[in-house]
Amino acid sequence: MIKLEEPLVSIILSNFNGLKHLEECFNSLYNLNYSNFEIIFIDNNSKDKSVDFVKKNYSSVKIIQNETDLGFSRANNIAASHARGKYIALLNIDTIVDTNWLIELVKVAEISEKIGIVVSKHYYYYDKELINFAGSSSDKFLKSHHIGLNKRDHKLLNIQLKTFYACFAAALLRRNLYKKIGLFDPYYYAFAEDLDLSWRVWIAGYNVIYAPKSFIYHKTGEILGKKNPRKKFLLERNKLRTLLKNYEIKSIIYILPIYIMKRIGVVIRNALKGEKDTLLFITTHLKSFLWNLYHLKSLLKYRKIIQTYRKRDDKFIFQLMDKTSNWQNTLKDL
Repeated sequence: MIKLEEPLVSIILSNFNGLKHLEECFNSLYNLNYSNFEIIFIDNNSKDKSVDFVKKNYSSVKIIQNETDLGFSRANNIAASHARGKYIALLNIDTIVDTNWLIELVKVAEISEKIGIVVSKHYYYYDKELINFAGSSSDKFLKSHHIGLNKRDHKLLNIQLKTFYACFAAALLRRNLYKKIGLFDPYYYAFAEDLDLSWRVWIAGYNVIYAPKSFIYHKTGEILGKKNPRKKFLLERNKLRTLLKNYEIKSIIYILPIYIMKRIGVVIRNALKGEKDTLLFITTHLKSFLWNLYHLKSLLKYRKIIQTYRKRDDKFIFQLMDKTSNWQNTLKDL
């Protein structure tokens, strides 16, 4: 049996007051069945002595300290600029990895130069037989889903396949591709940055692959909270920016009005039902549109950059969305 060569992988951990998660995460990394990796730990001005803990217990780790909280997107961008590996692996600190997590990602990435991202299967930390992510789907209006969400494991969730976007709680990116198209949009802070990056990878002519033999356990929602109003705003504004950046103009003309009407429809439906969060929903979407209008100049700048490396048109993207959505529907009854 030929042993897989181990190209250098730069594992990036971004942190903000995550001290309680660090020991488990680091210990799982140092138990990997893979030896050729470096760890870059970037801290967003934590106040819980996270950096002191890493310095004391993991001396080989490269530490970058930001003077302010720059958010997930900008922090990872900074860390990626320090990476030396053939691949960059992004990992949330509130995870523990399987011993074969990294080697299974690399195995898939090494199959073809056209594989830009490889993403792991994610189980819940507190129920290790329950799935949080086994691939993804999205419709044209960015109603996106984690495939396998809240389902028990099944053979259909263990098929390696193309997926629309990677969840970067645990995923691998080819570094030469990062140098070509960048990492995350720095305006995002957090949320939907992985959807945007994956979409740009597809546009650039590369593929995003779900690799079920690589898996982690994730304490989802513990960093910012599952129902945090700020999270809802960030997610909505970033999805709108993603849509406006990545679609071709002809698609935006068709999709944007429907996108807006769908959200107005939800507001009306919630109001008629007397939902408590109707006002929050209205303000969240209004703020999202205003934020994107205010940042229109940067949006147009990034749109122009995307066009310079576009290899695939929206017809391809629509077909990909339909395929992943059909797969999502196939798995509904599991």
